Amino acid sequence: MPELSPRLQRLAEAVPQGSVLADIGTDHAYLPVYLVKKGIIPRAIGVEVHPGPLEAAKQHVIAFRVSEQIDIRPGDGLAPLQPEEVQAITIAGMGGGTIQSILEAGEKTGKLTGVSRLVLQPLEGAKELRQWLSGHGWSFVEEDLVAEGHRIYEVIVVDKNIKSEPMTMTILSGTASPETSSLGISFSEDVIWELGPLLLLNRHPLLIQVVVRLLERERRALEGLQRARNRDESMVEKKRMRVEELERVRVWLSPVLGS
Repeated sequence: MPELSPRLQRLAEAVPQGSVLADIGTDHAYLPVYLVKKGIIPRAIGVEVHPGPLEAAKQHVIAFRVSEQIDIRPGDGLAPLQPEEVQAITIAGMGGGTIQSILEAGEKTGKLTGVSRLVLQPLEGAKELRQWLSGHGWSFVEEDLVAEGHRIYEVIVVDKNIKSEPMTMTILSGTASPETSSLGISFSEDVIWELGPLLLLNRHPLLIQVVVRLLERERRALEGLQRARNRDESMVEKKRMRVEELERVRVWLSPVLGS
């Protein structure tokens, strides 16, 4: 049985039992091989655009004797898929913008027809990806953070058939009544989409590390704006307000660590 890294293991946990999976950018096909060998899914398609990893994926499938259940296809994004061929798609190890472009192209060509679950792991650009998903009828059912090496990976799970709790954004933005919100803090939509609505709502214990790193970057950016020769006061004020909001989020998350 192949072993998965922590981040791939978390992706595997979000793939629905019995679904046919397309793993985009499958690399060595570790994820589909694991899911098929564990009996979690009956079949899978691994898509890889680069010749080296494509050949490695084919050899991996042969080595684990799952060639009948896993089809490795060359190609870019969802292009090698047929409409209604799969019910779940995993895309990991790419930027959020790249993932969004893949999904947009797939939507236009009908490749997302029949797909009810997306399991995504963007390396960056999660804010814009979340906004796109929300605007295209996908409901957020899970969000997670996984520490692996020196990095924290985001996992976003969205579904067409499961409706997310409509109060989530209302509670986070502070527009819920006192009876429905006990968070003690409200967030701008910008921060909600950047940090993740479910990560915030559940006060994920790793989220404070993400916020601290983001705060360090934003503080450096603010200092740069303040030192600029042609200082733009409106930009300085906007950045200052963002730093202040992120600091409030950091303080709010701190009790999770017992500090």
